[in-house]
Amino acid sequence: MKTINKNILFFIMFASIVLGGTACEDFLTVKPKSSWVTESFYESKSDVKLGLAGIYSYLGNRGELYGQMIPAKFEGGTDEMLYNRTNTKWAQALYMHSSATSDLKNVWLQLYKGIDAANVFISKVPDTPGLTDEERAQFMGEAHFMRALYYLDLVRWWGPVPLRITPTEDINANNLAASSREDVYAQIIKDLEFAAANLKHSKDMEENGHANKMAAHGLLARVYLTMAGQPLNQTDKYAKAIEHCDVILNDGWHQLNGSYKEHFLSYIQNGYDPQESLFEVEFGMLREQGIREDGRIGQINGIRFSYFPKGGGTPHCYAMMQVGVKLINAYEDADERKDWNVANFQCTGKLGKIATTSNQLAQWPGKFRRWDMISTGNVVGGDGEYVVLEDVGIPDKNFTGINYPILRFADVLLMKAEAENEVNGPSAAISYLDMVRVRAGIGTIDPSLVSDKTAFLKEIQNERSRELCFEGLRKHDLIRWGILGETLDELAVMIDASNGNVKQKATFKRAGENFDPAKHTVLPYPLQETTMNALLEQHAEWQN
Repeated sequence: MKTINKNILFFIMFASIVLGGTACEDFLTVKPKSSWVTESFYESKSDVKLGLAGIYSYLGNRGELYGQMIPAKFEGGTDEMLYNRTNTKWAQALYMHSSATSDLKNVWLQLYKGIDAANVFISKVPDTPGLTDEERAQFMGEAHFMRALYYLDLVRWWGPVPLRITPTEDINANNLAASSREDVYAQIIKDLEFAAANLKHSKDMEENGHANKMAAHGLLARVYLTMAGQPLNQTDKYAKAIEHCDVILNDGWHQLNGSYKEHFLSYIQNGYDPQESLFEVEFGMLREQGIREDGRIGQINGIRFSYFPKGGGTPHCYAMMQVGVKLINAYEDADERKDWNVANFQCTGKLGKIATTSNQLAQWPGKFRRWDMISTGNVVGGDGEYVVLEDVGIPDKNFTGINYPILRFADVLLMKAEAENEVNGPSAAISYLDMVRVRAGIGTIDPSLVSDKTAFLKEIQNERSRELCFEGLRKHDLIRWGILGETLDELAVMIDASNGNVKQKATFKRAGENFDPAKHTVLPYPLQETTMNALLEQHAEWQN
């Protein structure tokens, strides 16, 4: 059965006691709860571990971040993945959101909660007694890494944001103007450089799921590659991206798993593959212990499974996302990733009928699948068979314990290829692209097809989708390349040319029809935040 990092488990148990109240006879004898963390916590190594676990916990807390929002709701509306319901509940996936959309507020708050937890930790742990220098360096490195990760999400989604790097101690501190993108990125870089200098190497980590030295270098490469693109267009940052990719590549420990499928089974089955997965978000099915550390990975962005008999026990999947036909068309027939990432089957009906389809608009994201088909037919009274892939006794109807990748070695290789192409041209970049292609079973690329920078970049844009689809990267990639609107237009043409029916075509064209290039490359600040923060002025493009 899947387990979760013990420090996070301890933190949840601790929080349930602290936040859940005290016995009435003790009420008048305890200190106010608001002062516990700032005055009397972080006094021992165990306190530090609990506090660190608390910083990590916001990654998947209540599904507001990587449990469902960022991987699905925020990532919908690209050539990879589209919202498949005819309603408009997933407004941001349809470019119908506004500052009052509650999902935006929830993600914003969770990110800042994680940041404030990191700020408190960073301010207190230098004075905690009983830590060795090595332990203190590792703990502090992890906190700086996490603060950088939370700010990276904020700046990529919202652009300029309030930059808070000290603990929030009173309500007046909420009034803070947005810092420029440049200033936010400068803080992210500072935090990640600190993390890279202090964290242990990936191979020396005692527990999975923690930040490590190579993950910090990988995130630095992502930061610099993002800054090199739109809207900052600081093209000198490509060389910095190369520098940090080279740290990982020259170290030599990280590598691709020989099997794409087996690597993703490690996220599904709690196997861990740290040589390819530099950093991932941990989830676990611990409900029997009264603990909520589950997410919805593979449940809302997986293969449809609507057969759910009384008593449960089947891998139910609402499957609210459909694969974009542009991604399907981007794969060669020999590409081993296609069969894993794109599922042309589902389980529906009263008897649980497992069936396949050739309809290009009825394919499902398969990367984080809860189940796999063995044979078609009715599950009850027929020969339809499937296998549950999750490492659980009985699958939960709505939630999963499937982990989610933040950074993989394959991404490092493709970042290196992209940056090298920009600085030194295709000849310096092609070997890194080929490493990803060879693992996929499609061999090295014909150099004549990528003989100039423009052609090579186009290939990288397609290859990142084929390799990294559904990993929360595509929309940011399309924005930094300046081609989100153009890509949605191309997708609409492919939808019209597909073999889907009229209703499906109308449903999946909505995102492109609603997209406004003047406003939809940045999210509006949540209405609640601009109301409470007197110094935060809404983006100009979102004021009307």
